[in-house]
Amino acid sequence: MNSNTLSTRHAMSGFTLIELMIAVVVVAILATVALPSYAEFVKRGTRADAQAFLMEVALRQQQRLVDRREYAATIADLGLALPKSLTGKYTVSMSAPAVVPPAFTISAAPQGTQTTEGCGSLTLDSAGQRSPANCWQ
Repeated sequence: MNSNTLSTRHAMSGFTLIELMIAVVVVAILATVALPSYAEFVKRGTRADAQAFLMEVALRQQQRLVDRREYAATIADLGLALPKSLTGKYTVSMSAPAVVPPAFTISAAPQGTQTTEGCGSLTLDSAGQRSPANCWQ
């Protein structure tokens, strides 16, 4: 073999265009499968954050009932604020009408991309009733 041919082959190391195109196609297929799954995972995680916040508000309401014999009218009266993870994704509201026995209802309405999550508004009341039931797991 000619030494000139050997040095030319050795100098031409690297990837061919076909190899690069195959790699790009494989990455594109993986991204097509992974991104929607990741987006759904993030939405479920945000829903879990909203549920945890509703439960925290309900716990504070129960503590206030024991201490003051009444429920707070607003979430701010409980010393709570909407967590940053829920800002722009859920609007949380609470009603505590002056009825006997005292009662309250807390709701979290989805906003933005969270509206496509499928559960709609989450609700928790003073009796512990959660709706929609299939979304509270």
